[in-house]
Amino acid sequence: MKQNFYNNNYNDPYGGYQNNDYSQYSRNTYDGYSYDGSSAITLAEFSKRVYLWMFAGLAITFAVGFILLSNPAILISLLSQNSGLFTIVALVEVALVFVLGFFVYKLPSAACLVIFFIYSILNGLVIAPTLLMCSVSFGSEGELLFNPMPVFGAFAATACVFGAMSLYGMITKRNLSGLGTILFFGLLGLIGYSAVSFLFQVPMSDLIISLITIALFIGFTAYDTQKIKRVYSQRCGDQELLKRSSVVVALELYLDFINLFLAILNLFFKNRN
Repeated sequence: MKQNFYNNNYNDPYGGYQNNDYSQYSRNTYDGYSYDGSSAITLAEFSKRVYLWMFAGLAITFAVGFILLSNPAILISLLSQNSGLFTIVALVEVALVFVLGFFVYKLPSAACLVIFFIYSILNGLVIAPTLLMCSVSFGSEGELLFNPMPVFGAFAATACVFGAMSLYGMITKRNLSGLGTILFFGLLGLIGYSAVSFLFQVPMSDLIISLITIALFIGFTAYDTQKIKRVYSQRCGDQELLKRSSVVVALELYLDFINLFLAILNLFFKNRN
C-alpha cells in the first residue's frame, strides 16, 4: 500500500518554504554546518542514504523471497499448514508502515532503520507465495514443473523501468510536486476498482488493474525521486531529522519498486498462461 508521508506545503516548522528552483538546496545551512553546529549533510549525501537504504531493503526482501522460492516444498508446506500466518504478517507490515509514517519525528534514526529492515524481511515472506505461483505450472501428465524465469524476467523489466523513471525524476527541470495529488487519487480509484471487480468478477480486471498499477507507480517513482530534493530543502537544518527522513523516503521508493514488480509479474504470468 502506497503512503504519501510528506505534503507539498514547504512552510513547515523546520524553516522550509515554497521554491520551485531546485538549484539552492543548502539555503538552511551556513558554511557546511547546520543550525546545531554539526557538520551538515549535503544533498548528495542525503540522496546516497536514501538509495542505500532502498537497495538494502530490496536486497533483503528478494533474498528472503528467492530463498523460499528455491525451496518450494517448504513454502508449500508453510502455505498449507499456516494459512493465517501470511495474513498476520501482512497486518504487521501495515502497522510498521504507519509507525514509520506517523512517528518519524519521535523515533531515533537507528530505530527507523531497524523497522524498515524488519518490514523488508516480512515483505519477502509475504511476496514469496506470489513468486511461487508464477514459477510453477503443470505438465501434460499433471506433473509439477518449476520455472522461475518469469520472476527473473519481471524483476529485470522492473529494474529497467524504475531506473529510467528515477533518472527522469532526478534530472527533470519540471516541478512534479503537483503530480502527488493526481497519483494519490488515482491510487484510491484503483483500490475502489479492485474491490468492485473482485465482488462482481469484472472481465479482464486483472489485466486492467496491472496496467493501471504500472502507470501509477511509474509516476510515483519519478515523483518520489524528485521528493528527495524537496525533503532535503525542507529539513536540511536538522541533521537528525534528515537521517530519519532518508529512511522514510527510501521506504516510499522501495514500495514503488515492489508495486511495479508485482504488477509486471502479473502481466508476465497472465501472458505465460
